[in-house]
Amino acid sequence: MFSWSVMASMVGCTITMYLFIRYVLMSSLSWPIAIILLFVLLLIGCVQPLSSYGFESLLGKYYPLYRYMIYFLFVGCVILAGLTLVCDSLWFVAYKTGLINCSSFSPSVCVKVNWCLIILALLINTYALYEGTKTPNVKELNIYSDKITADKKIVVLSDIHIHRVIAKNKIAKIVEQTNKLKPDIIILAGDVVDDNMRKIGEIVDLLGGLKAKDGVYFASGNHEFYAGYRDSLVALKKLGFKQIENSGVDLGDIYLAGIPDWRTAQRIGLLIRLEAAFAKARQGQFRILASHTPINFGEENNFDLQVTGHTHGGQIFPFHILSAWHNKYLAGLYDIENNAQIYVSRGAGQWGPQMRLLAPSEITLINLKSNRGEQK
Repeated sequence: MFSWSVMASMVGCTITMYLFIRYVLMSSLSWPIAIILLFVLLLIGCVQPLSSYGFESLLGKYYPLYRYMIYFLFVGCVILAGLTLVCDSLWFVAYKTGLINCSSFSPSVCVKVNWCLIILALLINTYALYEGTKTPNVKELNIYSDKITADKKIVVLSDIHIHRVIAKNKIAKIVEQTNKLKPDIIILAGDVVDDNMRKIGEIVDLLGGLKAKDGVYFASGNHEFYAGYRDSLVALKKLGFKQIENSGVDLGDIYLAGIPDWRTAQRIGLLIRLEAAFAKARQGQFRILASHTPINFGEENNFDLQVTGHTHGGQIFPFHILSAWHNKYLAGLYDIENNAQIYVSRGAGQWGPQMRLLAPSEITLINLKSNRGEQK
C-alpha cells in the first residue's frame, strides 16, 4: 500500500540526489568519498523510516537527540536544494545575458559558490530550528459582528502535536501564555495528540492548566485518529475539556459547535453532520464552527466563523506551495459563501521536524467585538 512515508522518502531521495549531482559529482572529490556521500545522502532522504519510534528501544534516552538530528539534516538538505536552484537559475540568466562572464558551473567558481550556499543554508536551518522550538507568539485578530453584545476573548490552539520527544517546557509555556490572555473561551482545533497516550500521558496532562471563563472545548484532528481516537478523547475529557463533534454548546451571544476531522472521520464510521452541530443554536447567535481541516461547505455554510488549522501555514518553505494547493486555505482569514469566514491558524506546534521557516507558530487570540455603534 502506497503511504505518506513512502512518498516522503521518494521526495527526500529526489532532493538529496539533486544535491549529490550538484555538490559531489560536479566537484573533484575522489570516488571513494563520493560513494560514501551518496550513501549518506540517500539515508538522509529516507527521513521518515529513519525517524521511526522503532529506534527508541535501540537508542534509549538518546533517541530524542537522534530524531532532532535526523530532521535537522533533512530540512537542511531541503533548504540547501532550494537555495541552489535559485542561485543557479539567477546565475544562468545573468551569464546568458552578459551581466557576468563566468558560469557558476565552472570548477573555479563552483567550489566558492557551493561553500557560500552551504553556510547560508546552515544559518537558515539553525533559525528554522529556533522558530520551531520556541514558545509561539500570540496572533491577535479582531472580528466585529452585530450579533455580539459583549466583547469576548477566544483563544484557538491548533496543531500542538504532543508526542514523546516534545519538550514538556514548551507545552507548559503554551499553557502559561494562553492563560495570560485571560480568555473567555479556549478552542482546541485538533491535532493536540500525536502519539500513543501511554507514552505522552504526563505531557498531555500539562494542558489541564488551561483556564477559560466559559470553558475549554475540543474537536478532533486527523492525528487524533492516527494516535488512537478513543484514547485521545478520554484523555482530553479527563482534563475537563468538552468535546464538540456534530454537537454544540450555547454560550450566550455565541453558539460554539464542532465536527470531527472530515478527511479521517469516515475511516472509523463517523459522519460529518453540520446541521446537527448547530441544531440547538438560537436565532441571532454568532455561530462558530471548530473544524480541524479548513472546509468551505459552499451554500451549506451555516456558521459565521470557522476556526481551523491543519495546514501549519506550510511549516517549512517551500512546502507552503504544496500545502496551499492541497488545502486551498493556507493561513489567515478568508471570506467564503453565505457571509461566513474561515480563520486558518498556523498552529502552536509542528508535525515531524520541530522546525519552521516563514510560517511562524501561533497562539491565536480572536477578539470578538460588537459593531453596534462605531468600531474602535
